[in-house]
Amino acid sequence: MVENGLEALVATSPANVFYSSDLCPYGDTFVLLPLEREIEPAIITSISAPIPVVVMSPPWISDVRYFGEFYTETRWAKEPLDDSERILIAAQESWELTRKLNPTALLFEVLEERGIIKGTIGVDESILPKSHIFWRQIKERLPAIDAVPVSRLFREIRMIKTEEEIRRIKTAVKITEKAWEAALDSAREGMTEKEFAYVYESTILKEGGRPTSHMGVYGAPIALGRRTAFVDLAFPSDYRLRRGDLIRFDGGCSYIGYGCDMARTAVLGEPSEKQKRYYDALSEGVQLAVEMATPREMASKIFNAVVERVRDAGIPHYRRHHVGHGWGLEGYNPPLIGPRDNTELEEGMLLCLETPYYEVGFGGLMLEDIIVVKKSGPQYLTQFNKQLCAIR
Repeated sequence: MVENGLEALVATSPANVFYSSDLCPYGDTFVLLPLEREIEPAIITSISAPIPVVVMSPPWISDVRYFGEFYTETRWAKEPLDDSERILIAAQESWELTRKLNPTALLFEVLEERGIIKGTIGVDESILPKSHIFWRQIKERLPAIDAVPVSRLFREIRMIKTEEEIRRIKTAVKITEKAWEAALDSAREGMTEKEFAYVYESTILKEGGRPTSHMGVYGAPIALGRRTAFVDLAFPSDYRLRRGDLIRFDGGCSYIGYGCDMARTAVLGEPSEKQKRYYDALSEGVQLAVEMATPREMASKIFNAVVERVRDAGIPHYRRHHVGHGWGLEGYNPPLIGPRDNTELEEGMLLCLETPYYEVGFGGLMLEDIIVVKKSGPQYLTQFNKQLCAIR
């Protein structure tokens, strides 16, 4: 905010609201983050959604203002009550006193209360409803305020991960690795994709995670045999596992709002010469990407070196549009480790580095590791065996 001359930031998108407050929003929500630490932040959210505030994702911000219309009867509530019930009662009573209906007008009121009535504020414009109306209304209500769009700034802020974000993603990785190990332990000839995915998904749920594909879709991104050439399968089939079949997954689970995106490949029985040669080449590419992922290294330079390494190591026709990407609340985050992204890496970036290969009639092979960029060297979040696992 100091670098951009901002008196405050206002988050609006689900990801930016969650990042700013720990609140999983329902409907229109604003999070106000003032520059000055002595000015209290605030949340403006719908009264129809106090349940996430109370139970699912209580925010660290104490000043929560409600708008809309919704009724939860609290008149007959008597002690003993738990903390969640008390917060729910307070939320309902707070709204009953004001009965505010317009979130934008309520945001303007909070800005006035905080004395933020002049200077420049940054407003996340990514999902503002009727955004042209919002900009006109804030100029009419607060003429000394210059509101500027800052969704780009939020993306920049979120590229560097906090320790808490890393902790949550690391936990998601651990849960995913347990699930993959359990599924591999259960693998047998004749097992269907659905049965394999059931073991994988049920283990994630038992461990406290939520299964997702790498794009956030619910489901196990798992494929067997030649179906491994199909990208991002989230709906397992009745295909039955055979000797020599590849087993591939790409994705993971989410934990307290943060997911992971990793990949591993196995084979039932002894791998063929082609399976082993191709996988070893892809593995060399990932290892090179990890080694090069240092502060100030350029994303496009990593891409070019990795593709060349895979070609030299055993897949001369190898082609890719990227070999990794940043990761965060919305899945793919910048930077993209691709040919046209000249972003310089920074300490604290979290990257998913990968070299997938898909060939119809043969199958798909994949290794994807998650690292945090550090001056002292990469911090691996993925720990599971990186070899082409041969299941006996």
